[in-house]
Amino acid sequence: GGAFAHKASVTVMATANEGYTFAGWSENGNLASTNASYTFNASANRTLLANFTLKQYTISLSANPVAGGTVSGGGTSSHGQSVTVVATANEGYTFVGWSENGDTVSNNPSYTLSATADHTLVANFTLNRYDVSLSANPTAGGTVSGAGTFNHGQSVPIVADPNGSYGFAGWSENGSVVSLNAIYTFTVSSARNLVANFVQTPVAVNDA
Repeated sequence: GGAFAHKASVTVMATANEGYTFAGWSENGNLASTNASYTFNASANRTLLANFTLKQYTISLSANPVAGGTVSGGGTSSHGQSVTVVATANEGYTFVGWSENGDTVSNNPSYTLSATADHTLVANFTLNRYDVSLSANPTAGGTVSGAGTFNHGQSVPIVADPNGSYGFAGWSENGSVVSLNAIYTFTVSSARNLVANFVQTPVAVNDA
Protein backbone atom coordinates (compact mmCIF):
# COMPACT_ATOMS: atom_id res chain seq x y z
CA GLY A 1 0.00 0.00 0.00
CA GLY A 2 0.93 3.68 -0.07
CA ALA A 3 0.44 6.81 -2.23
CA PHE A 4 0.78 6.46 -6.00
CA ALA A 5 0.53 8.71 -9.05
CA HIS A 6 -2.50 8.42 -11.31
CA LYS A 7 -2.20 5.39 -13.63
CA ALA A 8 0.85 4.08 -11.73
CA SER A 9 1.17 0.30 -11.60
CA VAL A 10 0.57 -0.94 -8.08
CA THR A 11 1.26 -4.45 -6.78
CA VAL A 12 -0.06 -5.53 -3.39
CA MET A 13 1.06 -8.78 -1.78
CA ALA A 14 -0.67 -10.95 0.86
CA THR A 15 1.32 -13.60 2.74
CA ALA A 16 -0.56 -16.17 4.82
CA ASN A 17 0.71 -17.06 8.28
CA GLU A 18 1.18 -20.69 9.31
CA GLY A 19 -2.14 -22.48 9.53
CA TYR A 20 -3.95 -20.01 7.26
CA THR A 21 -4.72 -19.86 3.53
CA PHE A 22 -5.13 -16.71 1.46
CA ALA A 23 -8.75 -16.43 0.29
CA GLY A 24 -8.66 -13.28 -1.88
CA TRP A 25 -8.48 -9.48 -1.97
CA SER A 26 -11.78 -7.70 -1.43
CA GLU A 27 -13.01 -4.10 -1.55
CA ASN A 28 -16.30 -2.87 -0.09
CA GLY A 29 -17.35 -6.48 0.35
CA ASN A 30 -16.68 -7.39 -3.29
CA LEU A 31 -13.96 -9.77 -4.48
CA ALA A 32 -11.21 -7.86 -6.29
CA SER A 33 -8.69 -10.66 -6.92
CA THR A 34 -7.97 -14.26 -5.92
CA ASN A 35 -4.23 -13.76 -6.45
CA ALA A 36 -2.03 -13.13 -3.42
CA SER A 37 0.01 -10.84 -5.67
CA TYR A 38 -2.49 -8.38 -7.16
CA THR A 39 -1.44 -5.73 -9.71
CA PHE A 40 -3.62 -2.82 -10.92
CA ASN A 41 -3.29 0.74 -12.21
CA ALA A 42 -4.05 3.42 -9.65
CA SER A 43 -7.03 5.55 -10.68
CA ALA A 44 -8.65 6.29 -7.30
CA ASN A 45 -8.16 5.81 -3.61
CA ARG A 46 -8.64 2.14 -2.73
CA THR A 47 -9.08 0.25 0.52
CA LEU A 48 -8.22 -3.38 -0.01
CA LEU A 49 -8.73 -6.19 2.47
CA ALA A 50 -6.65 -9.39 2.36
CA ASN A 51 -8.86 -12.26 3.49
CA PHE A 52 -7.48 -15.45 5.08
CA THR A 53 -9.14 -18.65 6.24
CA LEU A 54 -8.00 -21.02 8.96
CA LYS A 55 -6.88 -24.33 7.45
CA GLN A 56 -9.05 -27.38 7.99
CA TYR A 57 -7.66 -30.92 8.23
CA THR A 58 -9.21 -34.36 7.97
CA ILE A 59 -8.43 -36.91 10.69
CA SER A 60 -9.30 -40.33 9.25
CA LEU A 61 -9.52 -43.38 11.52
CA SER A 62 -9.73 -47.13 10.94
CA ALA A 63 -9.34 -50.37 12.91
CA ASN A 64 -6.99 -53.24 12.04
CA PRO A 65 -8.47 -55.79 11.93
CA VAL A 66 -11.98 -54.38 11.58
CA ALA A 67 -13.29 -56.99 14.04
CA GLY A 68 -10.70 -55.92 16.61
CA GLY A 69 -12.46 -52.86 17.95
CA THR A 70 -14.01 -49.45 17.37
CA VAL A 71 -12.52 -45.97 16.88
CA SER A 72 -13.87 -42.50 17.59
CA GLY A 73 -12.76 -38.87 17.50
CA GLY A 74 -11.94 -38.45 13.81
CA GLY A 75 -13.39 -35.86 11.46
CA THR A 76 -12.54 -32.32 10.36
CA SER A 77 -10.46 -30.10 12.66
CA SER A 78 -9.11 -26.56 12.46
CA HIS A 79 -5.37 -25.85 12.41
CA GLY A 80 -3.91 -26.11 15.91
CA GLN A 81 -7.01 -27.74 17.37
CA SER A 82 -6.42 -30.43 19.99
CA VAL A 83 -7.87 -33.72 18.78
CA THR A 84 -8.34 -36.84 20.92
CA VAL A 85 -8.95 -40.16 19.19
CA VAL A 86 -10.02 -43.23 21.14
CA ALA A 87 -9.67 -46.93 20.35
CA THR A 88 -11.85 -49.47 22.17
CA ALA A 89 -11.03 -53.17 21.84
CA ASN A 90 -13.83 -55.65 21.21
CA GLU A 91 -14.19 -58.76 23.36
CA GLY A 92 -11.31 -61.13 22.75
CA TYR A 93 -8.97 -58.45 21.39
CA THR A 94 -6.31 -56.19 22.90
CA PHE A 95 -5.32 -52.73 21.66
CA VAL A 96 -1.62 -52.58 20.70
CA GLY A 97 -1.14 -49.07 19.32
CA TRP A 98 -2.01 -46.26 16.92
CA SER A 99 0.00 -46.16 13.69
CA GLU A 100 0.31 -43.86 10.68
CA ASN A 101 1.99 -44.85 7.42
CA GLY A 102 3.16 -48.02 9.16
CA ASP A 103 4.88 -46.20 12.05
CA THR A 104 3.64 -46.37 15.64
CA VAL A 105 2.62 -42.94 16.94
CA SER A 106 1.11 -43.90 20.31
CA ASN A 107 0.61 -46.94 22.52
CA ASN A 108 -2.27 -45.31 24.40
CA PRO A 109 -5.87 -46.11 23.39
CA SER A 110 -6.67 -42.41 23.99
CA TYR A 111 -4.28 -40.42 21.79
CA THR A 112 -4.24 -36.61 21.68
CA LEU A 113 -2.60 -34.66 18.85
CA SER A 114 -2.55 -31.12 17.55
CA ALA A 115 -4.07 -30.81 14.07
CA THR A 116 -1.44 -29.36 11.73
CA ALA A 117 -2.01 -31.63 8.72
CA ASP A 118 -4.30 -34.36 7.43
CA HIS A 119 -3.83 -37.63 9.34
CA THR A 120 -4.75 -41.23 8.53
CA LEU A 121 -4.54 -43.15 11.79
CA VAL A 122 -4.95 -46.89 12.27
CA ALA A 123 -5.90 -48.48 15.62
CA ASN A 124 -4.20 -51.85 15.75
CA PHE A 125 -5.61 -54.75 17.73
CA THR A 126 -4.42 -58.30 18.32
CA LEU A 127 -6.54 -61.38 18.94
CA ASN A 128 -6.07 -62.68 22.49
CA ARG A 129 -4.40 -66.05 22.98
CA TYR A 130 -4.86 -68.19 26.09
CA ASP A 131 -3.00 -71.07 27.70
CA VAL A 132 -5.01 -74.19 28.50
CA SER A 133 -3.16 -76.32 31.09
CA LEU A 134 -4.15 -79.89 31.99
CA SER A 135 -3.20 -82.22 34.81
CA ALA A 136 -4.28 -85.59 36.21
CA ASN A 137 -5.42 -86.28 39.78
CA PRO A 138 -3.92 -88.60 40.87
CA THR A 139 -1.06 -88.64 38.37
CA ALA A 140 -1.21 -92.43 38.23
CA GLY A 141 -4.92 -92.32 37.40
CA GLY A 142 -4.56 -91.59 33.71
CA THR A 143 -3.33 -89.33 30.97
CA VAL A 144 -4.64 -86.06 29.54
CA SER A 145 -4.27 -84.49 26.10
CA GLY A 146 -5.32 -81.30 24.31
CA ALA A 147 -3.36 -78.67 26.27
CA GLY A 148 -1.82 -75.73 24.44
CA THR A 149 -2.22 -72.07 23.47
CA PHE A 150 -5.36 -71.09 21.58
CA ASN A 151 -6.99 -68.04 19.99
CA HIS A 152 -9.97 -66.38 21.64
CA GLY A 153 -13.16 -68.09 20.51
CA GLN A 154 -11.42 -71.26 19.35
CA SER A 155 -13.09 -74.61 20.05
CA VAL A 156 -10.83 -76.76 22.21
CA PRO A 157 -11.36 -80.50 22.81
CA ILE A 158 -9.52 -82.09 25.73
CA VAL A 159 -9.37 -85.81 26.51
CA ALA A 160 -8.92 -87.78 29.73
CA ASP A 161 -7.86 -91.43 29.39
CA PRO A 162 -7.94 -93.54 32.59
CA ASN A 163 -5.18 -96.03 33.35
CA GLY A 164 -5.73 -99.67 34.31
CA SER A 165 -7.97 -99.96 37.36
CA TYR A 166 -8.96 -96.25 37.36
CA GLY A 167 -12.16 -94.65 36.13
CA PHE A 168 -12.73 -91.07 35.01
CA ALA A 169 -14.60 -88.95 37.59
CA GLY A 170 -14.86 -85.56 35.88
CA TRP A 171 -13.01 -82.43 34.82
CA SER A 172 -12.66 -79.75 37.49
CA GLU A 173 -11.33 -76.20 37.65
CA ASN A 174 -10.60 -74.29 40.85
CA GLY A 175 -12.23 -77.12 42.79
CA SER A 176 -15.51 -77.06 40.84
CA VAL A 177 -16.65 -79.77 38.43
CA VAL A 178 -17.04 -78.40 34.88
CA SER A 179 -17.73 -81.60 32.94
CA LEU A 180 -18.33 -85.31 33.55
CA ASN A 181 -17.35 -86.19 29.98
CA ALA A 182 -13.91 -87.62 29.37
CA ILE A 183 -13.90 -85.78 26.04
CA TYR A 184 -14.74 -82.18 26.98
CA THR A 185 -15.04 -79.49 24.29
CA PHE A 186 -15.32 -75.79 25.14
CA THR A 187 -14.84 -72.37 23.53
CA VAL A 188 -11.81 -70.67 25.01
CA SER A 189 -12.21 -67.10 26.27
CA SER A 190 -9.61 -67.04 29.06
CA ALA A 191 -6.67 -69.00 30.39
CA ARG A 192 -7.78 -72.30 31.96
CA ASN A 193 -6.23 -74.81 34.33
CA LEU A 194 -8.23 -78.04 34.20
CA VAL A 195 -7.81 -81.17 36.26
CA ALA A 196 -8.89 -84.64 35.11
CA ASN A 197 -9.99 -86.52 38.20
CA PHE A 198 -9.70 -90.31 38.36
CA VAL A 199 -10.89 -92.81 40.97
CA GLN A 200 -9.59 -96.29 41.45
CA THR A 201 -12.12 -98.99 40.67
CA PRO A 202 -12.46 -101.54 43.46
CA VAL A 203 -11.15 -104.97 42.49
CA ALA A 204 -13.53 -107.82 43.21
CA VAL A 205 -11.97 -110.56 45.33
CA ASN A 206 -13.49 -114.03 45.07
CA ASP A 207 -13.36 -116.05 48.29
CA ALA A 208 -12.17 -119.59 47.72
